[in-house]
Amino acid sequence: MGGQIIVHPMFVHTLHAGPEVRTLEEVPQDVLELIASRVRTAQELCVLQCVSKRCREAASADELWKRLCMTRFAVPSSCSPPSWQQLYRFNYEFLYKVLLSRSSEQLSSGFSRSGSRFVGIGIAINA
Repeated sequence: MGGQIIVHPMFVHTLHAGPEVRTLEEVPQDVLELIASRVRTAQELCVLQCVSKRCREAASADELWKRLCMTRFAVPSSCSPPSWQQLYRFNYEFLYKVLLSRSSEQLSSGFSRSGSRFVGIGIAINA
């Protein structure tokens, strides 16, 4: 079981003498992209973006944010925004900061609600 391990530089001091220390910077970019592709929520992608510059690049891929926009806000795949991440942020802020901050009486009856998520709301602007 004496294989190599990968350790973030901030936690190297916690290791005991023993296995050769590897850093996150030694992980190939395609592995970081694979990790990012397995992330399922925008919150987790944002956390991954904060880990390092290389993780930010992997977690900023348009295809990841496009998938989130399509599944969370029903944005059509034919939409071509300048940035899928910015479109996700706009929809999230509009939905949660504008619509859900108002009481249910103020909302128009055209929106259907399912649990804590609105269904069928997605703002997509083709540029």
